[in-house]
Amino acid sequence: MGIWGELREIWLPDLLALLAERQGVLVLKAPKRPALVVEISGGRLGTVREAKRPLPRHRIEERFLALMEIPETAFNFRADDRVPPARGPELRALAERLRTLYAEIRSVRNRLPSPGARFVLKDPRACADPRWAPVFEKAKRHLRQGASALELAELLRIPLPLAQYFLLQASRARRVGPERLPERPTRRIANRLLGRLAPMP
Repeated sequence: MGIWGELREIWLPDLLALLAERQGVLVLKAPKRPALVVEISGGRLGTVREAKRPLPRHRIEERFLALMEIPETAFNFRADDRVPPARGPELRALAERLRTLYAEIRSVRNRLPSPGARFVLKDPRACADPRWAPVFEKAKRHLRQGASALELAELLRIPLPLAQYFLLQASRARRVGPERLPERPTRRIANRLLGRLAPMP
């Protein structure tokens, strides 16, 4: 039996939890965005394709978080016993993770750094918050040279919103700080040139 509608009728995490007992293919189509084709089997997430291209897990979570902001996204689930066994995360655990992450990120949205803003390591000591400690340990070597949320998302294979949230928390803990580009001596050079071009007294 198929299930269809829009995410305004059922929130995406609730839809994923509902489908945990089913096997088939879920198609999610937001306006002006390519469709996500999601395989579900044995209560787990299978392959997810966007424009026929398989997505890595961190990109899947990133897309799901974005769709949670678009209630007019249409969904269509069709049962299909031919879907191969899935090896991804359990749907109920994924749904709970999405709920938690969405609520936390939404609460600090106005303070999140822009994806391209670069940060550098200020204090290499272990992160006191056990939730961020593993991310911080992996991110440290990249932050020594300076890195943005966009870069960390790809390097650490985590969703972009999570990378932005991590940098906000690490900045609050004074483990990282904004990267400051070296000041260019443009004014000094300009003053020298003006001195040379000034008329002799």
